[in-house]
Amino acid sequence: MNALRPNHIVRWLVSIGILFLLLAPHSAAKTENQAISGGEHRVPLASEPITLDPAKFSGIYAMNVGNNLFDGLVEFDGNLNVVPAIAKIWKISRDHRIYTFMLRDDVSFHNGRRVTAEDFVFSFKRILDPQVKSPAASLFANIKGAKDYHDGVSDSVDGLRTMGRHTLVIELEKPFAPFLSILAMANAKVLPKESLGKGFDTHPVGTGPFRFESWVPGKEIVLAANKGYFKDGPHLDRLRFVIYKNVDWDRIYADFEAGRLDQSLVASGEFESVDGGKADGASPTLISKPGLNVVYIGMNLDLEAFKDRRVRQAVYHAVDREKIVKESTRWRSLPAKGILPPGIAGFDPYFKGYDYDPDKARKLLAEAGYANGRGIPVIELWTVSKTDRVKNQLQQYRQYLADIGIRVTVKVAENWKDFVARINSKQAAMFYAAWYADFPDPDNFLFTLCHSKSRTNRMNYNNAKIDRMLEAARSEVDYMKRVEQYREIQELVMQDAPVIAQHVNSFNYVFQPWVKGIHMNHLGSTYLPFRKIWIDSRQSQEQLAAK
Repeated sequence: MNALRPNHIVRWLVSIGILFLLLAPHSAAKTENQAISGGEHRVPLASEPITLDPAKFSGIYAMNVGNNLFDGLVEFDGNLNVVPAIAKIWKISRDHRIYTFMLRDDVSFHNGRRVTAEDFVFSFKRILDPQVKSPAASLFANIKGAKDYHDGVSDSVDGLRTMGRHTLVIELEKPFAPFLSILAMANAKVLPKESLGKGFDTHPVGTGPFRFESWVPGKEIVLAANKGYFKDGPHLDRLRFVIYKNVDWDRIYADFEAGRLDQSLVASGEFESVDGGKADGASPTLISKPGLNVVYIGMNLDLEAFKDRRVRQAVYHAVDREKIVKESTRWRSLPAKGILPPGIAGFDPYFKGYDYDPDKARKLLAEAGYANGRGIPVIELWTVSKTDRVKNQLQQYRQYLADIGIRVTVKVAENWKDFVARINSKQAAMFYAAWYADFPDPDNFLFTLCHSKSRTNRMNYNNAKIDRMLEAARSEVDYMKRVEQYREIQELVMQDAPVIAQHVNSFNYVFQPWVKGIHMNHLGSTYLPFRKIWIDSRQSQEQLAAK
């Protein structure tokens, strides 16, 4: 067996220089060694989570909370390297099929019981249980025996086994290139079997640096420090997640400015004032970096007109996306040419995508039998966001498509839960959404959004050739071959145009000046390690009094 190698994806990112610099003009004055214990950090949740059960996580709001309650075998560091968490060390066989993890023996669940390798067997089997309906199940389906277990042929999963109390062996049917990164994602956490029950979704028990304290629906979720945590931290006494409705970042930012929150995304129109602040100890700390994400418009192929890819291509050509991105998206957002963002293996800086060409759009519609949009019903374009920024974007889509004869009406879901239910059940003809990487691999974009069997393929996109290519790329162990495979896959998917790739969001976060120990990687606030954050209480009291 081979000793662990450096994470291939990060090695590639570093080698080509695509990893971005952290921009923090107002850095903390004190070091981690001077961290002060105590205090509370108040975090906005732009929508309420549906569940706090890691196996069922499918949205960034649940993950934002859950990553502080639970641990897995491994985790991501600030440069997206896979590093130890509960696993101390691991080995990978020469054929890339067998992973052997040696676990720490000093990790306890919040109920006091020590974690064993058998707990990971239980937790991963649960992800594969069809009754749980985990959105991460497909990522674990390559484990030997997973299919038999899923189909009820076997009560066990042959590829999940233990060697004593603290050694876990995972055997795959075939090599699966992103598997180690998958084990660091929010779904792959260890759970105590005895605590699983009807109320686990809302009263979870994990091993993380914070333990669950309370959840008042529509108001807040409170986590308390786990003083027996096996790693450094937490310094805070509490994490308070303040729940907002309908992704209202303007209101959230107003609360941040008033001192009612300790962090926020920068609101529209506030970028220059934030970026121009002085490093005087009284100005917010700005952290800005491109993220691993894509904001897109999905087109549901259940709509008769959208079954013809020429119509989908026409919609793409009809919209001046670069103008929309420049005028109506977040500060420092980048126009997207395809589904893969910069910083992900397989990203092709020379890929051109679709240009703005309304004449070509009209020609494609006519070729498809829908000249001037005749025969296409009024299309509902769904979103959950009520921000002026998104409203402006979607009104521009409405106008651009009206110019080629396609009528669109914008619909806003009441809340995140209703929106996800609608797009998951394929009840939206078009929808505005974003995909943020769960792990830094092209599989997490192209397979997750475009494979016909993926639960997050909300467009009903089905291309047998693409499916085969995606499955082959998962098993390719030659790194550069795999990069070329994903470039080809993206080009073919974009020819089919099931989505309009609009832009890549930058993470533009501000933290109150009294918040120290901020370590944010390119996965954004979802993977922000709050256990490292501490509050300068004296500075907090002085500046809040001044407000």
